[in-house]
Amino acid sequence: MSNIAFTALIKSKGYNQKRLAEETGIPPGVLSLRINGVNDWRWPEVSLICAALGITYDEFATYFPTSSTIKKSSKPKEPTKRELAVDAIKAFLEYLEQEV
Repeated sequence: MSNIAFTALIKSKGYNQKRLAEETGIPPGVLSLRINGVNDWRWPEVSLICAALGITYDEFATYFPTSSTIKKSSKPKEPTKRELAVDAIKAFLEYLEQEV
């Protein structure tokens, strides 16, 4: 999937992907993968791109919004012992309130 809007922004700032890669020091192949959404951006790369294009992080985010979904490969975080204890105490207190 190509990001036509971001590519248009790059061109409007006087760059193409090759020149932007040279300006930022990001390898051209990596830059292409990021722009096309194959790989996620890294913060240092985002900073370099924003500086080169003269845009803010918010402007950058309009072209690459964060994902609101959890990837299938992600496992849910295991609760800590403290969180489990707090949940158990809350459940016990709710039980006691029902008995009254």
